[in-house]
Amino acid sequence: MKAFLHIRREQIRRFHIEHYTALNNINPHFHSHIEIVLINRGKTRLWINDTEQILNAGELVMLPSYAPHQFQAPQDTVDCTVLFIPPFLCSDFMEAIAGKNISAPIVCDAESIKTVQEAVARLENKDMNAIEQTGYIHVILGTVLRYIPLENNAPQGDIDLATKIFLYINEHFKEKLSTEHIARELGYSPRYVAERFRTDFHIGISRYINTVRLKNALSLIRENKYTVTECAMESGFSSLRTFYRVFTEECGCSPKEYFKTE
Repeated sequence: MKAFLHIRREQIRRFHIEHYTALNNINPHFHSHIEIVLINRGKTRLWINDTEQILNAGELVMLPSYAPHQFQAPQDTVDCTVLFIPPFLCSDFMEAIAGKNISAPIVCDAESIKTVQEAVARLENKDMNAIEQTGYIHVILGTVLRYIPLENNAPQGDIDLATKIFLYINEHFKEKLSTEHIARELGYSPRYVAERFRTDFHIGISRYINTVRLKNALSLIRENKYTVTECAMESGFSSLRTFYRVFTEECGCSPKEYFKTE
């Protein structure tokens, strides 16, 4: 599955809920948010990492960070609630699924679905404070975690390595960075580092580096203080040409076309 980074989703750095009556207007994509889709009516086809599944009414699916996915349900054939949870709001959950293979991410248990629906109803209360919101998010994630089977992918040491790679990239993305450089810094072979990162985060190292750089460049461009070239270079891109290539590959359009639609 060739998926693109959902840049607009990445720009929303808070928990939010959306409602849809169709799920057929977006190509395969990925983002850093944990996405939970609850089907209230109808059904939808779902692709996760090239695996097709059917999601029916009264079921939900949990999509981990950076998992490539796509839904397909024509207009007015489905009613669904979608939760987008930034990883920083649920570090315990992220730790629990780190290094795990989630082969069956769909929850069908009626009692669990009811618990999630009640928590979602509470979360839609606009007067809720941040602590209450975090509490109900954890209720949902805890309920999901109870019914989604997790299979070990790697020993604990390897899980820690994947986290180290993730943190290293986020701290050093503005520098000249490659799989070989990261492997050398952490004391492992480039091949092993690349396999470990892809297994845990469902995205290649080079692509993730470009994703982080692209997000940073877009944030700088929005400040209207710097030229596009300055924003690209400040974010770690080796040239403006590379920035435009990565932008087009991930967003499907040029920066000019992208900002014209905002």
